[in-house]
Amino acid sequence: MLISLFRNRDMASVNLLFFVLMLSSVRVGRSAESLFKLKCQPAVGVIGQTTHISCSIEFLTKSKHVIINTVALTRSGEKNSCFAFQPFENVRIGDSRFEVENEPSLQLHNTKTSDEGEYRYFIRTNLGQDQVQFTMNVTAKYSSPIITSVQKEIVNDGHADLYCSASGGYPAGTIHWFDQSNTNWTKSATLQSTQGNDGLFTLSSKLSFQKIDSLWAPFRCVVLNNRYEEEGGATSTLEIKDDPGNSPSASSTVNNSIAGVVVIGSLIVGLLIVLLFKRRRNQRE
Repeated sequence: MLISLFRNRDMASVNLLFFVLMLSSVRVGRSAESLFKLKCQPAVGVIGQTTHISCSIEFLTKSKHVIINTVALTRSGEKNSCFAFQPFENVRIGDSRFEVENEPSLQLHNTKTSDEGEYRYFIRTNLGQDQVQFTMNVTAKYSSPIITSVQKEIVNDGHADLYCSASGGYPAGTIHWFDQSNTNWTKSATLQSTQGNDGLFTLSSKLSFQKIDSLWAPFRCVVLNNRYEEEGGATSTLEIKDDPGNSPSASSTVNNSIAGVVVIGSLIVGLLIVLLFKRRRNQRE
């Protein structure tokens, strides 16, 4: 009995594989006898999560009872189906992350960057057969950005380099810089985007100043995704110190020194004038 069951299951798998191979070699169009139309919405998935592919059936007849006996999903540009399923025999081939959810909708578990692209979805029912194309886009949110500086101390009116970095995002995004008055400094920055082996991107932006002004602080960096939507931001806590040579105490010391020289010079000049008058008086006497 068990042997017979296994044989029937293997035969169903062989039949499904044979049918998928036929789909791969022959383009399947809508049958003239088809009494419905298959529709699928573009899918947007998050990397590492489950993506829902919403599909529906639009009936072209009064009959609203449909029985799906075969589904097949094929990536654009590929010959072999990446997933196929026969509900009655509970037989499936291809990527095990795909499954039918609320027929004819699908879902994809543990979404990856490689899943992005166009797909052709075929179903065969008791009312005929149809296929439709849909696109799948995948995204991943960047981590909260961090602002750093290689310099141990940033001096007002001196050279400064600020860095902002964020990782783990997809697709590639960008970083913008703003000062405390919300002025955009991005044109003065350079952006580097690196894609890792997992397909995710790391963004690193460097903002350089020949002469930085403490009145511009604090600076803020904002991470934007590929649709220019803000995903996160960070505000700089780096302190911009005044140049000791331009500090009030130094200026006061310089001013006091100048004042002392002026006073001493005045006394010397006054003394010379007194001595000159005395000398002239003595000469007259």
